[in-house]
Amino acid sequence: MTTEPKILIVDDDAMVRMLVGQVLRAHGYRTLEAGNGNEGFRLFCQEQPDLVLLDVMMPELDGFACLRQMRAVPDRNIPVVMMTAIEDTRAVEEAFQLGATDFIAKPVQWPLLPHRIEYVLRAHRTTQNLIEQQNLLRHSEQRFRDLVESLSSDYFLFSLDQQGAFSYLGPSVEQILGYPAEQLLGDCFALATDNPLNLAARSHIQASLNGIKPPNYELELRCRDGGARLLSLNATPIFDEQGRVIAVNGLAHDISEVRRTQQALSDSEERLRLSMQAAKLGFFDIDPQTGATIVNREYSAMLGYDAAGFSADIDAWAERLHPDDRQAALERYRAYIAGEIGEYRLEYRLRCADGGWKWILSIGSIVERDGDGRPLRMLGTHTDITDSKIAAERLKLLAKVFENSGEAIFLCAPDLTIVSSNQAYTNITGFRAEEVLGKKPAMLDAEHDDSGHFRRIRQALNENGYWQGEIWDTRKNGELYPAWLGISTIGDPLGTVSHYIGIFSDITERKAAEAQIEYLARHDPLTNLPNRTLLRDRFDQAMAHALRNNSLVGLLFLDLDHFKNINDTMGHDVGDRLLQGIAERLCQCVREVDTVCRQGGDEFIIILTDIPDVDTIAQIALKILDQLNQPFLIEGVTVCTSFSIGISLYPNDGLNFHGLLNKADTAMYAAKNEGRNTFRFFSHNMNLASIERMNIENGLRAALKQNEFRLHYQPQYSIRDNKIIGAEALLRWQPANGAMVPPAKFIPIAEDNGLIVPIGDWVLREACRQNRLWHDAGCKLLVTVNISALQFKRGNLLESVQAALSESGLDPQYLELELTESVLMFDTATVIQQIADLKALGVSFAIDDFGTGYSSLSYLKRFAVNKLKIDQSFIQDLSSGKAEDAAIVQAIVQLGDTLGLLTLAEGVETQEQAERLHQLGCHKAQGFYWNQPLPPDEFGALFDAD
Repeated sequence: MTTEPKILIVDDDAMVRMLVGQVLRAHGYRTLEAGNGNEGFRLFCQEQPDLVLLDVMMPELDGFACLRQMRAVPDRNIPVVMMTAIEDTRAVEEAFQLGATDFIAKPVQWPLLPHRIEYVLRAHRTTQNLIEQQNLLRHSEQRFRDLVESLSSDYFLFSLDQQGAFSYLGPSVEQILGYPAEQLLGDCFALATDNPLNLAARSHIQASLNGIKPPNYELELRCRDGGARLLSLNATPIFDEQGRVIAVNGLAHDISEVRRTQQALSDSEERLRLSMQAAKLGFFDIDPQTGATIVNREYSAMLGYDAAGFSADIDAWAERLHPDDRQAALERYRAYIAGEIGEYRLEYRLRCADGGWKWILSIGSIVERDGDGRPLRMLGTHTDITDSKIAAERLKLLAKVFENSGEAIFLCAPDLTIVSSNQAYTNITGFRAEEVLGKKPAMLDAEHDDSGHFRRIRQALNENGYWQGEIWDTRKNGELYPAWLGISTIGDPLGTVSHYIGIFSDITERKAAEAQIEYLARHDPLTNLPNRTLLRDRFDQAMAHALRNNSLVGLLFLDLDHFKNINDTMGHDVGDRLLQGIAERLCQCVREVDTVCRQGGDEFIIILTDIPDVDTIAQIALKILDQLNQPFLIEGVTVCTSFSIGISLYPNDGLNFHGLLNKADTAMYAAKNEGRNTFRFFSHNMNLASIERMNIENGLRAALKQNEFRLHYQPQYSIRDNKIIGAEALLRWQPANGAMVPPAKFIPIAEDNGLIVPIGDWVLREACRQNRLWHDAGCKLLVTVNISALQFKRGNLLESVQAALSESGLDPQYLELELTESVLMFDTATVIQQIADLKALGVSFAIDDFGTGYSSLSYLKRFAVNKLKIDQSFIQDLSSGKAEDAAIVQAIVQLGDTLGLLTLAEGVETQEQAERLHQLGCHKAQGFYWNQPLPPDEFGALFDAD
């Protein structure tokens, strides 16, 4: 090896190659450079370097592949040090397995790099010498001892016996650990700390004892003085003639101080990097002769570019310059390089990655020249000054806002004398700016304040720094006017008040508007009827009057029947005109002492005051229904209406407004349920029904959490051979402490309050889970699950089905979703898309109760369902001989055959019905003739019976 070791640098990053080369050449090394793995391998074979610095991540031929080729060259035991930023243990292990000598992490710690190279070269030489010495050990023990004595005090040789115990330690170990070498012979881990890296050391030592040379590894041992030292070990197994490991020899290097220095330098470099990052300071290094430029990450990041693909040369910089700034910036740069100006300091805009622009302050200096004075290197910084530019523009804008604001603004000194005012101040008060300069504004003049109002303003400013409120001021012509004033203190850096700023507006018009707002706050803007707020006040008055006169108060809750149809067909303008006409007629039906209120939408409330008996209220309700049944003529269109009215009485039905309103609402729903266009008084039975509904609602909310739902399964049969072909999952609710609730009671309520969606999700998961259990038991069948319209409306049915199938592992072809015809009529495009997405999973679809609804051929074609379920109403009369029902069933079956759809009859209860269906061509059915819905275990027993 020459006195100037030759180092081959293989890295695709030109900046890294340049910096590494400069550092190594400055410490007496010769360098060769390759920009990729192929070139690096060629120089490795041609130049025979003393050491290779090899980058891991390179295009074409990466570091691992290049290392593999290098190690394949015979008689080239050259140390290869990998350079990488990868934090991947497996990658490191792979590199060592391929023959890497060591690793240097990026970013490179430049002050330590020459010492690390020297250490690797020296360790390589030492290891090579050690191997040679070990081969000659049996011939020359003295040469081994001489080698031991020649080592630095930071190193010591060691030898392990076949059991992994120290059999020899060099004398330098005492200087490092404080213990004599002979005292440490034995278990090599006797002084090991609990550092996690010692676990890896154990595995490497075991590998050595198994005949495998490990990579350099580290071991932390306790010292005699109570401290700890970190050792880097290079170990080599020694074999006898039969290839058996007889010892492990190695070199230990105390790297404790080196690691501490490395950590300190790393921390310092990180602080510097973070400081530049926090300051958002970009750095550039330009070669003025070539235009080549090197920049840091912050330079590209401030423009939104990724550092990896960022082009930073002079041409790219010029291209990114704003067209309005380009010529001036390029001319100043060239003038500075040419020496025509002594300072390079520029402000210009650069294009960002997103197409926007940022203002940049660019400052630079030439730091290196050649012998003729030509610039060779220019360093500088880029600072994002966009915010300060915006702030400057904002100040200009604020000045314009001050002068052109529609609100009066004045600035006062600490003694409340005006130092500045805007044009709006003059417009409102009539005083010109020069007339009020140095004077106190009249609205803040304590000499003219007898109420203490000014004193309270001053106190608020002292305590809170701000006051806002309504005041009265006098114009120049003596006119009083109301103003809304906000005044704030402005402090200097020491916290002392330097100014007061006041902003006020003339609120004369606002005061007039407030009265209108107060009216609107208590009245419906469309009909001018009292709203619910005013209604409550009127009810309190009526209740007090009834209490004094021992009379009744009637609370009528009116709901316009089918108002949505009017809005949808005739438009909202007609709907609004209709509501106004209804309001007029309602007012004509009652006395002035009564109150008509619009609750909102199509709901009205009437309070009848001081009523002697119930019959009187009934007569008024009949009068209202009669008047509202008379057609309305709106914009040439005749509109007919009807109302459902619910009535509650004070004090008969309750003593407070909200209770009576709820009872009137309950009675109104009773009127709707009994055919609409009528009225009903509240009764106890209605309350019981309402309570039952509320109890069911509350119970439903807890039922899922308390696992109270069950699924029963209605078997579906082949009529021809009475074999089970499928099952329909039917929901049942069994509360923990009560009787089973019929589906007809709780499912409509769940539909109304939206709980059907989570309940439907549970049904899907449970049906799929149970079907998978039957499949695993050898019984494969199709299970049908009913889907609510609300599940379609919420738009998450696809995710629910996917989750149910995924959790259960059920094949999608064994799941069928059953829809009603009404679902298909809702938001057709959305339903079509959802059905298409679900069918893409492999799920099939059936239409329930076919023939009772729209039964449109067009939607059968558009929705591409798989099965039609014939409603049981057509099946029940098959045995009675009704020709029309038989014709309908036959038509549905033939329709299904024509469209390629399966048909299944529901509600089959007799053998005669089953035989008649078979004659009509329907081969699948379900009903009590075979079985009622069964729990899962009883349903499973049907298979056992077969």
